[in-house]
Amino acid sequence: MNQWIRIVALAILPLWVQAIPASSQTLVRVATPGALTGALPIYFGAKKGIFARHGLNVEVIATRNEQMNMQALMSNSVQFLTSSTTGLFYLAKQGADVVGLCSWNNSSPYSLGSRFKIKDLKELKGRKIASSGAGGRADAFIRFMLAKVGLDARTDAQIIPLSGGSSVRLAAVVSGNIDATLISSLQGRHAEKLGLTVIPIPLEYIWGINLTRKSFLEKNRGAVKAYIRGLAESVRAMIADKDSTIAVMSRVLRVDDLESLDYSYQALRSEARPDLFPTEEAIVNVLKTMSYEDPAFASIPPFKYFDLSLIEELKSEVR
Repeated sequence: MNQWIRIVALAILPLWVQAIPASSQTLVRVATPGALTGALPIYFGAKKGIFARHGLNVEVIATRNEQMNMQALMSNSVQFLTSSTTGLFYLAKQGADVVGLCSWNNSSPYSLGSRFKIKDLKELKGRKIASSGAGGRADAFIRFMLAKVGLDARTDAQIIPLSGGSSVRLAAVVSGNIDATLISSLQGRHAEKLGLTVIPIPLEYIWGINLTRKSFLEKNRGAVKAYIRGLAESVRAMIADKDSTIAVMSRVLRVDDLESLDYSYQALRSEARPDLFPTEEAIVNVLKTMSYEDPAFASIPPFKYFDLSLIEELKSEVR
């Protein structure tokens, strides 16, 4: 059976369970890979009781990587995924039961962090670069990034898979075991304080995506709409409530430096989309990154595997 849809027994760990138990609430589980930044509004909404107001008890599940994230959805261990853009296209292209719902952030998810004083991405030639592993979003992004500056990921750099998210890869660079890695765009100031050179990578690219199974949407449209409504309200609340957002970011990102957290908050605030609409360019760039592994991805129509009807409904309701 194909590796992307193999149903496996998963060892998954709840990081933050919404703490208002009520028999009338519907329990939904949301999986996120090691890169937890894409799930920030969900942590925030659970913490502040936003999802609970819409009848949902939300549990965030951290998996070790995006492959396990996808397996969790296909095995019905979770009802939603967040921050798994490449996973949507891998699964949907193979005819899997999956659909994209919305995206709260369509900006570049990454900067480059390097232990060398480099000024240009071309200087990565011959370097050891940590990625999330084949099929992961960070891995696809690295290959796209290198190709844009004329480097071949197969021959001009050593791409080394490391599970556990951007914080694990960042620690490997700081230790000297790895030369460079992609880091969350929200971790830029923190990485600089650790002595790394940080190069921003400006690019529209979905990293706040949420997806579910098509069959789950068909049978539970009300619950899915409640989840999306709660997500949109959580994004708006994050923009409006700096102190609470920074407190959540500190716990999720495991950063306690206030200067770094303030930098991250300002970046998040400027890039967040409370309307949850993905942009066409952001989707096209995801497909371009994936086309370096399989050229067929470049010919997929951008919105083919999305159902935006629920965010359209929410938009019409607030007019």
